[in-house]
Amino acid sequence: MSFAKDSYWMKSGLYTLLQRVSALLFGLGGFMILVRILPKDQFGTLALFTTVIALVEVARNGLVQNAQIKFAASAKEEELPIILNSSFTLNFFVTILSIVILIGLAYPLSLLWSSPKIEMMFYLSTATNLILIFFSQFTFIQQAKMDFKGIFYSNFVRQGSYFVVICIYFFSGMIISLEMLVIYQAIGAVLGTIIGYGYVRGYYKPRLLFHWEWIKKLFNYGKFVFGTNISAMIFSSIDQVILGAMLMPVQVAVYNTATRMNNFVDIPVASVASIVFPKSAQRVEESGSDAVVYLYERSVGLLLAILVPPVIAVILLAKPIIMIIAGEQYLAAVPILQVLMVVALFRPFIRQFGTALDSLGKPKINFRMLIIISVVNVIANYSCITLFGTIGAAVGTASALLVFFVSTQVILKKEINAKTHHTFIYMWDFYKKAFTTVTNKLKGPAR
Repeated sequence: MSFAKDSYWMKSGLYTLLQRVSALLFGLGGFMILVRILPKDQFGTLALFTTVIALVEVARNGLVQNAQIKFAASAKEEELPIILNSSFTLNFFVTILSIVILIGLAYPLSLLWSSPKIEMMFYLSTATNLILIFFSQFTFIQQAKMDFKGIFYSNFVRQGSYFVVICIYFFSGMIISLEMLVIYQAIGAVLGTIIGYGYVRGYYKPRLLFHWEWIKKLFNYGKFVFGTNISAMIFSSIDQVILGAMLMPVQVAVYNTATRMNNFVDIPVASVASIVFPKSAQRVEESGSDAVVYLYERSVGLLLAILVPPVIAVILLAKPIIMIIAGEQYLAAVPILQVLMVVALFRPFIRQFGTALDSLGKPKINFRMLIIISVVNVIANYSCITLFGTIGAAVGTASALLVFFVSTQVILKKEINAKTHHTFIYMWDFYKKAFTTVTNKLKGPAR
């Protein structure tokens, strides 16, 4: 199979890439404004709040998303409505549970991070979480149908409306509170949900359906992905959580500034992962594990080919980049950014490791691996922050990622006979093909 010749990859890749790029631009633009209009301690509080909310959303999606996509992709026509509404029911109750937990943790977290404002922010976020039940369900349905157009537009409206509000405050000189930012996030979620419903209303209407057989089947598959996503999110955010607890939100603000550049890495990594999983799950049914090996090695090779040049550029230009996106007061983030960019090259291997195992129906392995590595990351971060201060969070995370990378390659070799060096062969092959294409274009048509 050739990616270039497969229309699935072309259309899916275009809309998924547009979604990731727009999310990055809105996120980066909003960050560049908020980092300039909010005091450092408030920006640190916002970073901690965003980390926790993202943890809740990613965990909920993990329990429902991959299970729904896997079963819906191969379901018989008469089974599909049952699967979709059973998934919605599961989504609903998981969200209610997460809201209860979040409300219970709001006050203790405000004490842990010495941030009184964050308590009310968590209470206000309840509205957004309820809205996202519908938003996420419409997204999952479109993913299962391998239709990414509506996903792009609904996310564009959700994130774009929030960004527009931030711009209005910035250019008008008005003062914005952290509580109002949470309210505007809820409004953006409502607008995005309306757009998403417009794309699925022809074949889906959400309703609670207590079909226990399918709810149990979805839960039993999704519980490991749920645990995996929780562990992955803890792994990726524990550095900021420990910083906030051991130091202060001001240090979190500096560290968060450096991590923003990692969002550039997330564009191709997350885009390829969201496309590869439904296709990989489908190909497993048709061709077995050999298809997963091919998709894993090729997708990682593609990601490395995309990431290596910009990663090198960011490492070399870290200081002017921080000056542009955050200003002189955040220059302490420069060495942190350089460390994080080096280890960013491990992320394609790690992300596609989870995708490969999930598509093979082995999320339990991924889950256990992430539990172990999350513990390693906590220990590494605590030790390194104690020794080195703020940059210790980056050093600790880098150490844990190196251990994670080596472990994933050993497991994939055993499970599907994946070969690490093949990814570099594919990476080089992409460069050669790109060079050939460019030179042929420059030469023009043969006479």
